[in-house]
Amino acid sequence: MRLGATIGDYLGTEDPDAHVGECRRQGYRAAPCPEVAVGDRDRIRDIKRAFGEADIVIGEVAAWVNPLHPDVDKRRANRNTIAERLALADELEAVCCATVVGSYDGSDNWDSHVGHHPQNFSEEGFEAVVEWVRQVLTEVEPRRTKLTLEMSPWTLLDGPEIYLTLLEAIDHPGLGVHLDPANAVREPRIYYATTDLLNRCFDILGPWIRSCHAKDIHFALDARTVAIEEVLPGRGVLDYRTYVSRIERLSPDMPLIIEHLATEPEYKEVGDFIRGIANEVGATI
Repeated sequence: MRLGATIGDYLGTEDPDAHVGECRRQGYRAAPCPEVAVGDRDRIRDIKRAFGEADIVIGEVAAWVNPLHPDVDKRRANRNTIAERLALADELEAVCCATVVGSYDGSDNWDSHVGHHPQNFSEEGFEAVVEWVRQVLTEVEPRRTKLTLEMSPWTLLDGPEIYLTLLEAIDHPGLGVHLDPANAVREPRIYYATTDLLNRCFDILGPWIRSCHAKDIHFALDARTVAIEEVLPGRGVLDYRTYVSRIERLSPDMPLIIEHLATEPEYKEVGDFIRGIANEVGATI
């Protein structure tokens, strides 16, 4: 696999050469794309050059907007944004363009991961997701990348089984899977069975998986009801031995991107943890 990280969280620059230099310093072979406007031809060329010469894969182009926004104009704008980012990913030959299925609660950007609304789980919600994904894929028709969706417990896409149902309903070669299994841990039975969850994800979705995120989960210590919080990989319950093993079996070039951390030392801690697991199970980094 190719370990990477959202280094832009702490690097303080979007310069592609700086991103490549940091990847080399930290031993990463994958990273998200630095920020770039869709029409900035010179910068797109510079990003492709810098990453290509260093053999660092652009693991994802992010499109974290809400395609189910209840406001008609905002919904249209967000879907256009996803289409533009998908076209950019295709031009950059990135592994994928990562987004979410959306939420009816009106949240946007990262909030669309956690926006909760009862209509998210309705038949109407399912059909709306199928419709917007088909619309974007038909408009862009990506040839060198995939549109991928991220699971979230508060949206329709909350586990591998519904992901397969969506893949079959949309039925387009431009759609793939972005796997973030921590987001599929939505209740205690799954919390205590992450090995089974991981194996189901890879058994069910394996042919479509294009990239993965590295996060972890732990129960919230002060909660009186079910509450699961995100923690650094290695500090939670996600079975990383199974996770890394299944990634390596699927593809030695699969990006595994560490994300959502605040500081460089935290990224180093997680990187060292995953490298140790990879060494144990015989996976490449």
